[in-house]
Amino acid sequence: MPLFFFDFISQGEVSVDHTGSEFPSLEAAYLSTCQAILEIGCEKLHARRDPLTDAFEIADAQRTVLMQVPFLEVFPPKRSANAAALRKETRRLVSASEVLRARSRTLRAGLCAEIERAGRLTAALRDNLAGNVARPLP
Repeated sequence: MPLFFFDFISQGEVSVDHTGSEFPSLEAAYLSTCQAILEIGCEKLHARRDPLTDAFEIADAQRTVLMQVPFLEVFPPKRSANAAALRKETRRLVSASEVLRARSRTLRAGLCAEIERAGRLTAALRDNLAGNVARPLP
């Protein structure tokens, strides 16, 4: 059976596999690596450490790297699963924001008109109190 070496890469550090393991094929070595990634990844997550930057390199007996298996291949980020829901929620929030902005503009225009009216009423009241000629209230 062919001999494979599994070098572990984490945070830029390489842990070299000096003994290797025999597997009937590269596919069997890959599947075993995926199982190891699940186990190590779960341990790292339990310890509140990020496993997603880690990887294994699978090399043959001559130490030629045959493939690299990143932990991301086994632990895909959740963001991609929720991307559609996030886009939908973002569209909903943008739409609600636009409605609120339009309502704000309408309320501001109404408030400005009321302030102008109050100014005219105040001026008319001052004139009346000062004994000026009475003019009709606007």
